[in-house]
Formats: sequence, C-alpha cells, structure tokens
Amino acid sequence: MHVDARRQRMYGADDDQRTSAQRDRDRVLYCSYFRRLAGVTQVVGPSEGHLFHNRLTHTLEVAQVARRLAEKLMRDDPEQADALGGIDPDVVEAAALAHDLGHPPFGHIAEWELDRLARKVNSDHDGFEGNAQSFRIITRLAPHRDNYLGLNLTRATLNAVLKYPWMRDTKDKGSKKHRKFGAYRIDKEAFEFARIASDDQDKQSVEAAIMDHADAIAYSVHDLADFYSAGLLPLDQLSAGSDEFDRFLSEWSNWEKTSSEISLDEVASSRSGLINLLEALVSSVPRRGAFGDRAALAESTSALIKDFIFAASLNKNNAPAEKVLLVERHHYIEMLFLQGLVEHFVIRNPRLATQQHGQRRVIRTLFNTYLTAVRKRNVNLIPTQFHTELLLIEPGIEVSAEIRLAIDIVASLSDYQATLLYRRLLGVDGGSIADMLVS
Repeated sequence: MHVDARRQRMYGADDDQRTSAQRDRDRVLYCSYFRRLAGVTQVVGPSEGHLFHNRLTHTLEVAQVARRLAEKLMRDDPEQADALGGIDPDVVEAAALAHDLGHPPFGHIAEWELDRLARKVNSDHDGFEGNAQSFRIITRLAPHRDNYLGLNLTRATLNAVLKYPWMRDTKDKGSKKHRKFGAYRIDKEAFEFARIASDDQDKQSVEAAIMDHADAIAYSVHDLADFYSAGLLPLDQLSAGSDEFDRFLSEWSNWEKTSSEISLDEVASSRSGLINLLEALVSSVPRRGAFGDRAALAESTSALIKDFIFAASLNKNNAPAEKVLLVERHHYIEMLFLQGLVEHFVIRNPRLATQQHGQRRVIRTLFNTYLTAVRKRNVNLIPTQFHTELLLIEPGIEVSAEIRLAIDIVASLSDYQATLLYRRLLGVDGGSIADMLVS
C-alpha cells in the first residue's frame, strides 16, 4: 500500500507536529472506552485486587510487547517489512491499545452470552464478538469530534486492529468466521475502507499479525504468573514428568487437536521440553512474596517474553495462503501449553463457574431491559451517550439496529457498573442518584 494511502482517514485529518500514527495512538489512549478497561475482567474481576491483571494492565503490556516486536522485525529484515506493506511501531502500538476496547464486562462469559441473546432474537444477526466491537468503537461509538463518528484513525491502524479481517459468516456455523470475526455488517463501510488495499481479504496485515502475536505472548506469560503467585496453579505437582503432568498433557492435547493446528504427535514430541519449561518456572516463581522471590518472577517472565518475541520472524513467502508472521514451532506449542494451564486450573475451576453463572444472569437482564427500552424509545432508560444512535433507528423497521444498540449499551459498561445497574433494576439496591452508572 502506498504510504499516503496508509495515512488516509475517512474524514480528513488535522496536522500537527506528530506523525499520523502517533496521533492514532494518542486518540486511543485518551478515549473513555480505554479508561473503562481498568474496571473490566481479564480472567478474574478487577475487584480481586492488583495481584491479578485487569483488562487495562493487560492491554498496556500487549502494547509494549507489540512495539518491541515491531522494532525487532524492522531491524532484522527492513526489506521484507517494506515488501509486506510496511511496519510502523506507532501503528502497531495504537492497534494494540485499541484491540480490547470492545471487551464487555465480566470477560468472555459476557461475549458468549451477548452473542447468544442477540441471535436468539434474530438468528441472522451478527450477534456479538469482542474484536468486532473494538472495531465498532474506534470507527463509530467513541467520541472525538462533533463532525464525525469514531476516532477517525488512519487506514493503517484500522487494518492493524483487524485480527480477524473478515465479517461473520452467518451460514456456516462451524467455521472460524462464525466464531471469530473482525467487523459487523453494519460497519461494512469502515471495514472496506480499512481493507481496500488488501489483496487477500482473509489475510492479516503484517501489523495486525504483530499485534496478535503480542497479545498471545502477554496472556501466555502474565496470566500464568498471576495465578501461580496466588497459589491457584499447582505447577510443582506437574513438574518432573509426574503422573499428574501426563494426565494434564493428555487432556490438553485433546483440546488442542480440535481447536488448533497442533497434532498429537507434536504434543508427544514436545513432552520433555514442556517439562523443562515447567521446572524452570517452578524454580523461579515466588513462594513467599519476598523481594528476591518477586525479582525472580520478574526475571523469569521477562526471559519468557524475550524468547517468544525472538521466536517471530517475517515470512519471505508472500503467497496468499501463507501467514505474514512465522513463529518457531516449539515456542508456539509452549505458548499454547501455558494458556492451557490457566484454562484448566483457573477458568474451568468450579469457583469461577459459579461466579460466571451469576454474571450471565446480569448480562441477560441488562440486555433484555435495554432492548425493550430501545424498542419503546424509552429515552429515560437509555444512557445519554447513545441518544444519537437511538434517533438514527427507524422505529419498527430496523430490528437489527435495535439489537445492536442494546448490545452497544451493555458492552460499554464496566464490571462494577453492570452489577450496580442490575441491582437497581431488581430493586435489590436503589443506590444513589450520584452513582456513575455509565461512562
């Protein structure tokens, strides 16, 4: 793509001393939707305290890793970076800062529930997807100027946010396009603007691929460190090739063979390397929280991040079916293995499951309440920030848009706001007139 095309915005631009990509980064950083992430679940809720990452601290670390990875790839192979369309560390960082803006309250459980509820009302609806919601926020919902919608980011940054550069396939329910996608049909104009120079409509831009890998690095390492430090991951019971390790490895490999490209043979051949990885972690992660223990944890996680960054390289093969970013296979398997540990011992823990049961009920109540309010044009219940969107919907005709607005409202809440609104609606706690119910 030509340099000037990468810098193009849908609504024109205001020039100053910053580059176009630097302005993109700053616009995301100062966006109210970005600040909201401090109150949104990463794996556990933000009320659990600073020992665990919330969605904001995760996002900041993804941005840092993404920038360093972009700088490393540019330094290692500048010619191939140009051949793939160019790599701008500010574009990559802006995309990383924006990639989780659409994350709803309570994490992935709310994603699934909002999607289910929307498609129950209308089976042909796009439903909900966090990545598509992020794209919708930066192109439509986030306020920046009163003469256009969204943050008016450059084509390059919009394309870099598109981890899944396609819209939902509502017909093939078994496809990846059904489960994960980057934009809703209602936002097609912005999606096509972002992707106009992409020859392969299903292929990530190189900057999106960098952001994607950085995201995987961050939750592979930091979530694992959080929960082992808190005593919720029995890594010591899994190390040294114990029976418990083999039981977990068998269960994990059965997950992965259905959800990724890893074969059972690859898992088996990786066994000794994964044991060594666990033993290195067990020997360095803190047990008592003393200064030396915490320093060892920082050193261990830093080494892992470095390994995973240096495992990535630009693909010399520009064929349409080829990924633009290659990751060394054994490191890729290690990252999935670390993610699997958190999935098995934390996310599937019955204590978290009971919590999620209640969170689904909160989301269900809020969605149904706001959908009814939208349909009846009850402006007293609709947050002021969404009144403009409400006025754009033609009553009784644009059913899909009514569902989308109800989703937009619920997805804009923090965990605390969602819980507070739910308690008010049930009459359990009237709260105070001064409560900040919406952002």
